[in-house]
Amino acid sequence: MYEYIDGNGNKYVIKKEGKIIIEYIPIKPHLSSSGVYDGGDYIKKEINSQEWNKLILIFNEAIRTKESHITNRVKKSGMIIIQEKNKKKTYIIGPNSKELLEIEIFLQVIIKK
Repeated sequence: MYEYIDGNGNKYVIKKEGKIIIEYIPIKPHLSSSGVYDGGDYIKKEINSQEWNKLILIFNEAIRTKESHITNRVKKSGMIIIQEKNKKKTYIIGPNSKELLEIEIFLQVIIKK
């Protein structure tokens, strides 16, 4: 299972268990740092294997590009979480990096489709 938390705190959960499912869990104003931002509506949908493969490729590229990693989560940074059985790996991607932009644009394309 993969999770991605975008620069605004919205969460994407991507699972491949037979079907490939993406879940968009938006942040609500009472949980946002501004107290005003609303990430929109909750979405859960099936994606195809091409979308899954491209997303994993984009995540892996961001993970490999160590220059875009930062130590602490700051506003507008992204976070990739990979959960495998009893192992969890977390990567924080710096704001304004090419990798962060690529992830967030592709996730929006999938969600809005």
